[in-house]
Amino acid sequence: MKGKESESFVRKLLSGDNTYSVVFYIVVFYVIFVYIALPSVYAFTPVSYISAVVSGSMVHQEPEINSTYYGWLASHGFNMSVVKTWPFPNGINIGSLAVAYRVPPSQIKVGDVIIYHIDYEGLDENIIHRVINETEINGTYYYTTKGDANPFSLPFEYNIPYSHVVGKVEYVIPYIGYPKYLIYSLSQDI
Repeated sequence: MKGKESESFVRKLLSGDNTYSVVFYIVVFYVIFVYIALPSVYAFTPVSYISAVVSGSMVHQEPEINSTYYGWLASHGFNMSVVKTWPFPNGINIGSLAVAYRVPPSQIKVGDVIIYHIDYEGLDENIIHRVINETEINGTYYYTTKGDANPFSLPFEYNIPYSHVVGKVEYVIPYIGYPKYLIYSLSQDI
């Protein structure tokens, strides 16, 4: 009897037409993605980091974005014709997956979006923001960033050394990062 019960359970689990089966396939997909696909991407491509977007700091939401991004840039002397040519001119939405490449420091320019690591007053995480200033001092590159939706640069965003840059965002894949966003959101509520 136990053999038939086990066989019946396995059939139900693999059928795809019940809640347990759907959960099983989601777990299998996640395991394959995290433990096989991502390591393969890092090993065989120039991708240095893939991160889910979990904050709204790069979201272009009307009408706020007109003051926090376009208005801020115009008031700080940026040429708006040049701004329109920057990568991700419509921002990056929550739940997207940002794909970053490790590039030499000279290839990171004002307007690019980078992922960098911060360890500032208890905040120890990677940030995805736009470069608004670059400086080279004695051969070392430093960047100042700002989230498009933020009204100003936060204290930790000034003079970020290149050694903290994880990568320059080259691609954004919408929606794929929502599982991480949901986990992040739940952890903030606890």
